[in-house]
Amino acid sequence: MSLKLKIRLSVLLLLMLLLGLGGYAFFAIRYLEHGAHGIEPTDFKAARRAVLAFVGAGTAVGLTLMVRLPRVVVRPLRRLATDVDRVAGPGPATRVAVGRRDEVGSVAAAVNRVLGQAQNERRATLAALITQQHRMESLVRSLDEGLLLLDEHGTVVLANPVACDLLGLPAAALLGRPAAAVAQAHEPLRALLVPLAEANLAGDDVPDPVFTFAHKGAEPHYQLSISPIAAAADAAGRPAPGGHIFCLRNVSNFKKLDEVKSNFLATISHELKTPLASIKLSLMLLQDARTAAAERQVLAAGIGEETQRLLGMVGQLIDVARLDAGAGVRLNVQALRLADVVAYATRTVRPQLDDKGIGLETHLPDTLPEVRGDVEKTTWVLTNLLANAIRYSPAGAPLVVRAVAWGEMVRVSVEDGGPGIAPEHQRRIFERFAAVPGQAAPAGSSSGLGLSIAREFIEAQGGQLWVESQLGAGSRFLFTLPT
Repeated sequence: MSLKLKIRLSVLLLLMLLLGLGGYAFFAIRYLEHGAHGIEPTDFKAARRAVLAFVGAGTAVGLTLMVRLPRVVVRPLRRLATDVDRVAGPGPATRVAVGRRDEVGSVAAAVNRVLGQAQNERRATLAALITQQHRMESLVRSLDEGLLLLDEHGTVVLANPVACDLLGLPAAALLGRPAAAVAQAHEPLRALLVPLAEANLAGDDVPDPVFTFAHKGAEPHYQLSISPIAAAADAAGRPAPGGHIFCLRNVSNFKKLDEVKSNFLATISHELKTPLASIKLSLMLLQDARTAAAERQVLAAGIGEETQRLLGMVGQLIDVARLDAGAGVRLNVQALRLADVVAYATRTVRPQLDDKGIGLETHLPDTLPEVRGDVEKTTWVLTNLLANAIRYSPAGAPLVVRAVAWGEMVRVSVEDGGPGIAPEHQRRIFERFAAVPGQAAPAGSSSGLGLSIAREFIEAQGGQLWVESQLGAGSRFLFTLPT
């Protein structure tokens, strides 16, 4: 029975009792008005009892309705409210009880539908949040920069593996602890907090500091940038402070680049100064009338050699500038015989060979196939490799040039008897301006651009250039060209 029907029946019953009492009184009054005769005292008593009965019944029904009706109406509503509170609480309940098929039951069923939809949306939102959190965690873990996040109270709430590795502390020793408390017993973290105390934040006019970490050695350099985090706005609409994020960016390559630039400027200054000074001295001697004609010829030849050296150096710089600008390598690819290339390169370096008393052996099979390449670029590469080998070989040490068929390629190698190159430096020597650490550069050393340009030339022709070397056992530089 629905709640509405119960209320209607209760009101109808009360109305019938009232109508019955009123009707009885109405007809009794009419009867008396028309001069009722023969009314006995017993009739009055019966009438009085009837009226009292109606009054009593009406009073009883009224009292009953007054007590029961609110309970009938309020009890299921209270039960529904209790169930809703239980569902809204932290417990496991997710539905309200549907006890009856009345209006309250309909409301409970509607509440269950709403709760079901809210639960589905909550699950979807929670799944999206968890997915987003996992993505952010994966992103933070995979960064090669150290990240350290402090909340508005200075408590460490995030530290990625790179930051933990740089600080030499596990994440458990950082997360959830005040950074100042951890820094009291940890010097690296204390040093990182100094820029924050000095309000040296990212984007200001003060350069971001650079740190090295003792347990990592002196090689890696990390630049610290501190960025504030803005939280929700306060009552006045101003953004409230939400903490700071510390970002440790590895700037070792930039440091190396600065060092390389400095070394390059020093080298290029020396390389330019030496031939210019020689040219100036030769010109002074040429201007001297006492200089004999034969000596003038020697001085003129020396000026030509020094000028050619300067032109070669400037040409290398121009090639590097063109490669940096993305212009690429201009090639004139054609079929060529490596024997001709070796012969020309050998003639070019013959004065240097004779000057150091170095012998040169060439091993070129008669059946060696022709290759596809640029004659000028290939000759330049071989000449550069021979010049390097002569420069680093001791006097009297032999050099060997070999060429062999190598599948669909031809492999050319230049072997010297120099000091050799450690494995950890063999890739670095092909970088621009690179030099082998701990190895003294011989007199007349180059600017460090030759091998870098040589690799560009060979790779542009479809080949490869690499080195095989051991310390104290000499080096062998090899390159390939397609047939």
